[in-house]
Amino acid sequence: LGLRPKRTLRLVLWTAEEQGGVGAKQYYQLHKENISNFDIVMESDEGTFNPSGLGFTGSAKARDIVKQIMTLLQPINVTDVYDYADGTDIDYWMQDGVPG
Repeated sequence: LGLRPKRTLRLVLWTAEEQGGVGAKQYYQLHKENISNFDIVMESDEGTFNPSGLGFTGSAKARDIVKQIMTLLQPINVTDVYDYADGTDIDYWMQDGVPG
């Protein structure tokens, strides 16, 4: 289609969450100097299920944007935005202010 994203989308897969989150910590240590380039971090760690929405931690302005994005998922009934996000894989970023 000749489309180009305005931002880089980065997908990261690692292991060792149950062994102290060493993969997440290492990735954070290697990339934290570029934290101003991160707009949001996400984690999916619940296995196979029918999602109903997502948890979100961030500013009110960012939450409004997420809610607008979630309306696009109405056809598959995934619209809820819960009040809190956490996860071993994204906690380092969220502690530094990146919405999760």
